[in-house]
Formats: sequence, C-alpha cells, structure tokens
Amino acid sequence: MSSTTFEELTCIIGIKIKRIPSRPDVLSVGEILSATLRYLASGESMTSIMFSFRIGQSTVSNLILQCCTVLWDTLNPKVLLMPDTNKWEQLAKEFENKWQMPNCLGSIDGKHIVHQILAHQEGAVMVVFFSSSEMGKGFVHKTLSFPIEKEIDNKSRPIPYYAVGNEAFPLLENLMRPYPGRGKKRLPLNESIFNYRLSRSRRTIENTFGIMSSKWRVFRKPIVAGEKTVIAITKAAVVLHNFIKISEKNAVDSGSNGLDWRSSFKMDSSNASLFDPEN
Repeated sequence: MSSTTFEELTCIIGIKIKRIPSRPDVLSVGEILSATLRYLASGESMTSIMFSFRIGQSTVSNLILQCCTVLWDTLNPKVLLMPDTNKWEQLAKEFENKWQMPNCLGSIDGKHIVHQILAHQEGAVMVVFFSSSEMGKGFVHKTLSFPIEKEIDNKSRPIPYYAVGNEAFPLLENLMRPYPGRGKKRLPLNESIFNYRLSRSRRTIENTFGIMSSKWRVFRKPIVAGEKTVIAITKAAVVLHNFIKISEKNAVDSGSNGLDWRSSFKMDSSNASLFDPEN
C-alpha cells in the first residue's frame, strides 16, 4: 500500500474510528489503522502488535475488531458493487476472449480460514459456508441479474450464463462443475475437454486467493481470535484488497492526466485533526 493510498483510507474511515480524547496518550487514527494493517499484512500475533505499538493486548484486540468492522461497513458499498445485466454481459465477453468459456461470468471457490478456538475447547475450526451466504442464495434463487440465455454458436440451443466452480459446489443451472470421475477412469473426449477448460478458467479465482494470502499473511496460519473477530478480519481483507487495487490504478490514471484525488478533498473541522495524535 502506498502512502497516498494510506492517507486516502485514513480520510475515508478516520472520523469513524477516531477516539474521544480523554488522556494525553490517546491513540490517533493513523496509529489505529497502522496497527490493524500491520496485523493483517504481517501475520504477526496480537502480542507482537502490542509490543510494537506499546498498547495493551485487550486494546489491540478491540481496536482490530473495531477497525475491521468500520473498513467493511465503509468500503463495502464502494468496492463490492453488484454488476447489472449489461455489466455481466461485458464480463462474459472478456472472460470468453481470455479463457475460451462461452457465457461464463467468472469463477468461484472457497477459502479455508482456520482459527484457533478458545482455550477451554479443543482443536481448531474452519468456517465453510456457501448455501447460507448471500451469493449462494443468489445462485439458487436466480437473483443475481444474470443475462438471459443465448446461443454460443449456430448449432446449439440457447444456454444460460453461468459461473464455474470445483466439485465442492452444487451443480446448478447457473453454476457449472467438472464432470465426475477425473483421475479414476477415462472420460469421453468431449467431457475431458470440458473439464480441462473449466479447470483452466478456475485459475482466476485460485490466483486471486493466492494474491490475497500473499498480501494479507494473517490467512497463512490459524488466526488466534474469536469467531466474531475472524469474520470481521476476513471481510475487511476482501474490501481492502479491492480498494487498494482500484485506488492505486486510479492514482496511476490520475497522474497521467495531471490530476490528484486530494484536489477534491476539503479539510474542515471534522477531519482536520485526524492526523493529530493529541486530538
């Protein structure tokens, strides 16, 4: 994350995580956000963050939960927009040109996020859910505004638009998975070709999870936190991933046009003290 992106993020969420000054050593917005980003990006324990920033361990836990919740609530409407029908069609054309999967809107996959449960319990927990998620319900009930079905060539009947997943997902009209039996028996040629192209197109989501785990190393090992905090961390990492890519791409485009995002940001009494540790 560049310093410009960090300043932009501080201005966006600063007023929501600003602590009411009651002591001269009150944490500033920059320190709260820095501690949270350090925890997400480094994968260090909360104890390590406590010593690095010289704040109490319970304070670290509460700050990370609060900051991640604010990040999700603030950035979610900005960087996780639901595409409309026209946007879905555009995405399908781009996906077909690159991955040779007609009428395919993208790929989905699951990410195992392991967290260490409380000391009075044993083992670890992996939170896995699809059918109960909003996206899963959208696939099942067909409420994702997918375009109407169309032919992929002159010889086929119209087929619906769909996403691709692996064997862990159900087979739906708008969600395709590989033919079963891979590695156990020789599949017919047409089924083998389909499985090859589907697996090839799924590289997009696998690469996305790989980039996300490399940038936010907290996901590389079990997270020592409560379930509420783990969910907040996961949601914050998703919106931060998109926000950084969008913000830094816009910064490059603005730089080429001689523009700057700070030209549209007006400093007033509500945000003038965000960077002042004593306010």
